[in-house]
Amino acid sequence: MDRIYYITLLIDIYGDLLTKKQRAVMSDHYFSDCSLNEIAEIQGITRQSVQDMLKRTEKLLEKYEQKLMLVDKYLKRKASIEKAYALIDKEIEKGNTQLVKVKEILSEIEDWEKI
Repeated sequence: MDRIYYITLLIDIYGDLLTKKQRAVMSDHYFSDCSLNEIAEIQGITRQSVQDMLKRTEKLLEKYEQKLMLVDKYLKRKASIEKAYALIDKEIEKGNTQLVKVKEILSEIEDWEKI
């Protein structure tokens, strides 16, 4: 898995456990694609401080994941849902129109995960 994608998932899931400054630096770097110099200017700290905070915060997020495994569970659920959609689509193509409703229900469940 792409490292940046993995870190963004960690931020999405565990971001509320970070301090306001950690969240801001991580968000600026990973979601707004700001450079270390830009973040340093925004936060009023040195470029080295930004780099240190990014590394420490990434390690902290990875520690949370090792204990709670929420990203791992999310990715497994997502893969299972994609497999289910593929099987349902094959059956719908064969003419099994009853599975259209099952697909709608599965979509609703998937939307609940995003809340």
